[in-house]
Amino acid sequence: MLLALLSWKGYFAWKRGRNTYVQERKRYQSLWEYLVGNGAKESEARQVFLERAVKRAFMPWLRQWRYWLVVGVLLVSFCLTACAQQPQKAAQSQASAQQADYCAVKFTFTKSATLLKRYAYRSWYNESLRIPLAVSWYLTGDHTRGNNQRKNQQFHPDAELKNPTTTQDYMQSGYDRGHMCPAGDNKWNQQALDETFLMTNICPQNHNLNKNDWNDLELRCRQWARQYGKIYIVCGPLLRGTQHKEIGPRSRRVTVPEGFYKVVLRMGKNPAAIGFVYDNRGQRQAMQQAVRSVDEIEKLTGLDFFSALDDVTEKRIEAKASLTEWK
Repeated sequence: MLLALLSWKGYFAWKRGRNTYVQERKRYQSLWEYLVGNGAKESEARQVFLERAVKRAFMPWLRQWRYWLVVGVLLVSFCLTACAQQPQKAAQSQASAQQADYCAVKFTFTKSATLLKRYAYRSWYNESLRIPLAVSWYLTGDHTRGNNQRKNQQFHPDAELKNPTTTQDYMQSGYDRGHMCPAGDNKWNQQALDETFLMTNICPQNHNLNKNDWNDLELRCRQWARQYGKIYIVCGPLLRGTQHKEIGPRSRRVTVPEGFYKVVLRMGKNPAAIGFVYDNRGQRQAMQQAVRSVDEIEKLTGLDFFSALDDVTEKRIEAKASLTEWK
């Protein structure tokens, strides 16, 4: 609208100026001849008439100060609105980028699972076991940094579920509320950080495993994200056999996994994938001994990771398990 107003006003200003120049030249032809006859250059003589034409063209604009006041207010309002929409557009762009990136991580389940889409991760949650079967996200170098802190964060139930798990279900159980998608990967955004404390992102985890080996692997993943620019991660519980330990009130029992898995994928010029398996116990477990191929973890979990990749790439990278490829 502003552009249309300025174009409209500009057209009439140009028309007034042109008509003024033509009329002044006809009316004051003698002045032209006088100037040229007394040694003035044609460009200098023309300058006199151009000044009169410009003054005539824009003088009405100066008199219409109320009009230009309104235009100025509209212009300022437009700029403020555009600036206010930038964060929203950036968030939408980021969300679109996240959605596109999650398409690279697809898998199927043999057990029922409810897909819960969060700002920075996806959780496939089993409501009878009351734990997620898998949690996936991608981690960039930029995501490994941020000013948001977890010290004031509280674990909270997921309102999207009819019968959500609560933090009280873990009370006096001897198990930590173990993050699958870690809070440390999400300090870049407050909402992303908040949502890692949803109980649908949590599994019962041995305290020493949570504090030591699992934490070491999370730190290593952040290092890889900074090194390779972006990595894709899927992790979750390992359920061995048909009978599992449970914690919590009798009517709200939460399944305790026998172990945990994590698979990591990097793309680019040299795609590679690696997996890890840790038992849910207190003894230290060296990262080198925890390494598994993605194929091995697929057999343990019954999941099919990275099926969105082309078959040749998927087959090649899922068969190998080498920590030396991830320096």
